Amino acid sequence: MHGEPGSGKSTLARAIGQMLPAVVIDKDAISSALLRSGIEPSLAGPASYETMRALAGDLLEAGHSVVLDSPCGWSSIEENGRSLAARFGAAWAMVETDCPETVIDARLASRTALASQPRQRENWYARPGSERPTCERLVLNSTRPLDDLVGEAVRYLRGVTFGTN
Repeated sequence: MHGEPGSGKSTLARAIGQMLPAVVIDKDAISSALLRSGIEPSLAGPASYETMRALAGDLLEAGHSVVLDSPCGWSSIEENGRSLAARFGAAWAMVETDCPETVIDARLASRTALASQPRQRENWYARPGSERPTCERLVLNSTRPLDDLVGEAVRYLRGVTFGTN
């Protein structure tokens, strides 16, 4: 998954996970747990991505499909995800959620945020090393009905074969 915080990526990830079925691994759940346990924020982010990949590897090895719920704003996240999928002979694909900034602002202001989640929109691409993905991906406007988004995403994901995305 890819998209700004508040763009609907976690909502869509959970719904996709139920429909496929696939195990959804939420980076913010991991990162928030690390923060609650006293890990410094500068270490919690990288540690949460390492934990996500380790869990995903175990699940892929056991034959499960996996959805990684995390902004994919650094090329290393995509590269590591592709490598992990290839190691287990799994297809890899990206689904991105997008919506107007006013919608993101309203969602961030009204949600119950985890410790690692922002409460206001930020310019994520201003962070050193971050960039918009350039890979082929399905981009969905998350202001559409969730059932429509899930249907489109699942059709896209089921059409992806190993090595094509």
